[in-house]
Amino acid sequence: MVNSPKINLNSIFCSMFIISIVVISLICSEANEDPRGPVVRVTIQNDNDYLLGVHCKSRDDDIGFHILAKGQLIRWKFRQYFHFSTLFFCGFSQGQIKKGVFEVYNAPRDIYRCTQNCTWMAKSDGLYGYADVPKGATLIYKWFK
Repeated sequence: MVNSPKINLNSIFCSMFIISIVVISLICSEANEDPRGPVVRVTIQNDNDYLLGVHCKSRDDDIGFHILAKGQLIRWKFRQYFHFSTLFFCGFSQGQIKKGVFEVYNAPRDIYRCTQNCTWMAKSDGLYGYADVPKGATLIYKWFK
């Protein structure tokens, strides 16, 4: 009987520890449904009367080179990881004329601006950006030429 209180205290401690682990796991799983991060969609649409060359990439992914006629678009999606370091940039051209290379998704800038959809419209004077809830486009980047 001398060991009885010690055994009881150990079993209480173990039970509390297990319950704590379960509660913490439940809280973490509800806070972030997918540990890989939320899905973000990037869309670029050409609103020009000329063919627009677009080549987009990140450090890890190359979306490839696309030629967009007026009204055509390029779209891709990715997961925004917890460290918020995702960066996609695109080079734009009109034939041999380089229009510029711009960041179409930069996590520190866009994590709150476009949490699910980053939409870009290529117009005659530059690249316009829309947020998740478009309240009108904003000229973000002017073409070099």
